[in-house]
Amino acid sequence: MRDLGGQAVAASEPPFGDENRIFATGELLDGVYEIMQLLGRGGMGQVFEAHDHLLNRRVAIKAAWPNPLSPPLRNEARALAAFQHRSLVGVYTLGEHRGIDYLVMERIYGVSLTQHASTRFDGGERFSAAEVIELVLPAAEGLSVVHRAGLVHRDIKPDNIMLTPAQRVVLMDFGLVLPQFDVNGQQRVAGSPPYMAPEALLNVAEPGSGHLVDIFGLGVVAYELMTGFRPFAGMTIREVIKSHSDGEPRPLQEVRPDCPPALAQAIQEMLNPDPRLRVQSAEAAAWQLRAVKERRAVSEASASPEAAPISVLIVDDDVDLAKILTFYVRQIVPGANVRVAHDGEAALREVQSDEPDVMLLDLHMPRMNGVEVCMQLRGEGLAEACSIVSVSAGAQEHDVQLLHQLGIHHFLEKGSNLRGRLRTVLGEVCGDQVLAAE
Repeated sequence: MRDLGGQAVAASEPPFGDENRIFATGELLDGVYEIMQLLGRGGMGQVFEAHDHLLNRRVAIKAAWPNPLSPPLRNEARALAAFQHRSLVGVYTLGEHRGIDYLVMERIYGVSLTQHASTRFDGGERFSAAEVIELVLPAAEGLSVVHRAGLVHRDIKPDNIMLTPAQRVVLMDFGLVLPQFDVNGQQRVAGSPPYMAPEALLNVAEPGSGHLVDIFGLGVVAYELMTGFRPFAGMTIREVIKSHSDGEPRPLQEVRPDCPPALAQAIQEMLNPDPRLRVQSAEAAAWQLRAVKERRAVSEASASPEAAPISVLIVDDDVDLAKILTFYVRQIVPGANVRVAHDGEAALREVQSDEPDVMLLDLHMPRMNGVEVCMQLRGEGLAEACSIVSVSAGAQEHDVQLLHQLGIHHFLEKGSNLRGRLRTVLGEVCGDQVLAAE
């Protein structure tokens, strides 16, 4: 049976009233959610399929065993409810039944990457580089949304990544989700040893570095999909620590000569044992994977005249500020293709003509403001691969919340040290490798 995060149907249904079940089949929660079957169980709780009689739909119900050492389920609810992203499971509501908190979520149908990969490898087939990118890139994009909210997953592994029949990749099981500052707050190691970063295995992760642990786990997933085996052997913490101490994993291109050098480099940077040298954000990792997908390797983007340059669209009604931003971008990202639009409607036309890699979007413009531009882009399915950076002299709280819901999590405040702040943001969304050396 799958782990708690997955929602594959259990092989057999325990009898009604089974004492090992949190909820029994047929039990009605809050007069709305009828428990249909157990989908998965784990040390922290259980996941059920239920029928929502109010809206006539199937949902997933997650219930946690009472445990003072575990993060409350409502932490997970608040975290996931704040996100809207194709790679994150939708959260509907939080309820309580018989004194037990439960979370009502989108019912995800599909298989875990573990199951998907096993089917391929057992049949003697390998994943192509393009297929690996199609599986790992959405997970990186979903993680970037989580991380920008100041949260971490802490258990990235193939079991917790689902693939739907429509080829949608969804991150599952946020039961370990914690604020960044609390990544090392519990006096125990959390996660699955084969996919844990060295600092997590040793329980020495620096406060605020939990996102780097997630990135390492995603690197392990990518390596495993490309090769058919994990970069570090062992199933226990002690075994995996020894594997790390024995040296670096086999180079990807040694195992898979057909692996594009840029993809091998991207995975290697995710797997760097030193968190300070690891790719520093999920957004940057996603950008690297996108660059490979588009045959525009990050390492070549600033060096080769034949490689497509990074495309940046600046949207600002202040002509002088737009000129300043253009100057700074070209300084910070050598060879960048910079376009300018002075209102929201012009920005939409530019995106429809040629989607940029990065958009610097002024929130406060006449006729159509930045929030309205984002809403229209999302409504029309445009700029989905574009990293949008909101630019303002001070965004209102309700604007920030709405932008978060639209998947926009990069903010640049106008004012002093604009160049320095712009460089920091571009480093996050483009990867430090493409920036000019200071």
